[in-house]
Amino acid sequence: MVSRRRFLRAGAAGALAALAGCSAVPAPRPKLDLSVSNARDAAVDLDVRFFRPNVTERSEALAYRNSVEVPPDTGSDDPWTDEDIVSDRPYRIEIEGRSARSSRHYHYRPDCSDEDPYDIGVLVRFNPDGGVAFSQTTCSSDAPFL
Repeated sequence: MVSRRRFLRAGAAGALAALAGCSAVPAPRPKLDLSVSNARDAAVDLDVRFFRPNVTERSEALAYRNSVEVPPDTGSDDPWTDEDIVSDRPYRIEIEGRSARSSRHYHYRPDCSDEDPYDIGVLVRFNPDGGVAFSQTTCSSDAPFL
């Protein structure tokens, strides 16, 4: 027969083991910045949307939405920026020009670890020839060139 003391010790050890996993609180992810650079002659009106992957309902997948007018660059190095918009996680980023009804998308995947201090972000560049280019913060040397 099991003694009362042995039973309590086993129960306490089991409870301690069960609670050990709950004590690890995940560190908050850094926030992502979105910057838009406009090298065209005219302002660009656009809608920006960030969608979480692997969510079936589009309305539930929407993590960020904004409509902005980005003036042409006037020689400054500071693009239009919206800071700390979403946590640094994978997203499908959709950019849609309201005037031309043209759309582009980009699949953002975080490239830096949580331990590295860095400013993370995505840069959308509207080129003078009508093209759109996306780039993002990268930390690893084997990251694809964007």
